[in-house]
Amino acid sequence: MKSGNIEQFKQYSNFTSLKSFNDNIEMIMADYKEQLNLTKSELIAFRTLKRYCAKVVGVSWACVETIAKATELQGEPVSESTFHRMKRKIIKLGLIKVIKTRQMYGRHKNRQGANIWVFQTYKTVKKFNSQIIKDTLTIDSEQPKSSVNQENKVQPLTAPNADKNIKANNILRDTYKDNVIPNVPIRFQELAKCYYSPKQTLELWECVKHSTQHYNEFTEKYVDYDATVDKVELAISSFKQMIVNIKLGYTIKKSIFSYYYGIIQNKLDTQFKDWNICCE
Repeated sequence: MKSGNIEQFKQYSNFTSLKSFNDNIEMIMADYKEQLNLTKSELIAFRTLKRYCAKVVGVSWACVETIAKATELQGEPVSESTFHRMKRKIIKLGLIKVIKTRQMYGRHKNRQGANIWVFQTYKTVKKFNSQIIKDTLTIDSEQPKSSVNQENKVQPLTAPNADKNIKANNILRDTYKDNVIPNVPIRFQELAKCYYSPKQTLELWECVKHSTQHYNEFTEKYVDYDATVDKVELAISSFKQMIVNIKLGYTIKKSIFSYYYGIIQNKLDTQFKDWNICCE
């Protein structure tokens, strides 16, 4: 789709008035608050995006940089990585649909333009999530009984046809013999496996990846928010903080994964604010 004036996207609006839009969003945030699980910074990013939906009700053409800059002017700056984390959550809920655009003029012709953010009604979100639950129950009911007897069987953590040998510190290591988890840095897994199983260690590393990468819809690949961030150091320092907090008696409400994910996000947000102060 060609990028252009926001007025041309009126056809995508799902609301008759600004009041209807605000009422629908309030009902969604009330009913799906736990499912969304937005952090304070993500909630700021969400509310800022919502403010850009007034000209064409429920439709925004603001780019990520514009929204991040707006939060900074409000005195509550959030990073672009925080916005992308928020975006993934509301897309997963079915709250917005993203329409890609392309620039048609100038030296950047045919490059990806700003995305169109189209908010959905409460009824649409409810129907979307009901269908997900229905599909999940259907898959569970169709699962063969024989699989129940195989629950206790240990499944290999490597992908099908993956090479069982990987290099760590220029030394070829056998992933089976040396109990190494593929695609997880050795330094991190050696620390994490002192406290958790290999499967849990793999999930913890996934938290790091989700916090530091986002899906580029133009290249259709996952890319780093910031190449200068040392993911291994971030993972290790966050893990150590989690272990210390647990030993001090901090309560983990949901799971170690959501708790660990929250620590990583707080570190990234703090780092972003420190960069802003330095730039000033």
